[in-house]
Amino acid sequence: MSRIILPLDNVPWNKAQEIIARTAGLVWGYKIRRTILEKGVSIIGQIKKYGNVMVDFKLFDIPSAMAEAAALFSDEGADIITVHCTPQWTPPASAYPPNLRKIAGVTILTSMSQSQFTQYYRAFRTYGPGNEIKSMVQVMAEGAESNGYGYVVCSPQEVSILGGVSCQKICPGIRPDWYSASDDQERIATPKRAIENGADLLVIGRPILEADDMIEAIQKTNEEIDSS
Repeated sequence: MSRIILPLDNVPWNKAQEIIARTAGLVWGYKIRRTILEKGVSIIGQIKKYGNVMVDFKLFDIPSAMAEAAALFSDEGADIITVHCTPQWTPPASAYPPNLRKIAGVTILTSMSQSQFTQYYRAFRTYGPGNEIKSMVQVMAEGAESNGYGYVVCSPQEVSILGGVSCQKICPGIRPDWYSASDDQERIATPKRAIENGADLLVIGRPILEADDMIEAIQKTNEEIDSS
């Protein structure tokens, strides 16, 4: 099975529906957000006919509010549900679906550079030692593991230090070797490097969604992943 998660977060449903139909069977599944806002949570079940579903609202609220949202997504069939991964805050298991293995703890977003992290370090330092992104990601990932989450989300530049964390690793910020455009992602890597560093699933958006031939782009990327 492909390791590619295709992000359709900002894609209107009419276009997302077309993309899903064209790419079914070629990717692991789809990362969604806007689609739920447009069509409601029942859309999860419709998408699951074509592949797995990752619901990416990055929940961060009081436990009861998170429980309500996460359970709703889980009941509709979501395979992965993202929550902000904040160390030293351990909500009760009742705050999540019965199957905690569906939960993905999001660490430091891939759009944040080290200089930006250093600038805002005071907001993070309560949660762990050091002023480096890598040390914070490790603390957050260990927190996700101790909470029983099944997944952790981190950039491909930090995934190599998480070998001791049992959660499956999901890496955004993936840019295939054949892709040369620049964008707002800071901490990136090729699919091959990310897999070699320990990634299990890869979120790959622009290189595929903006390609002249989307199917060819997926096939080339899958080949690059398989060569790892």
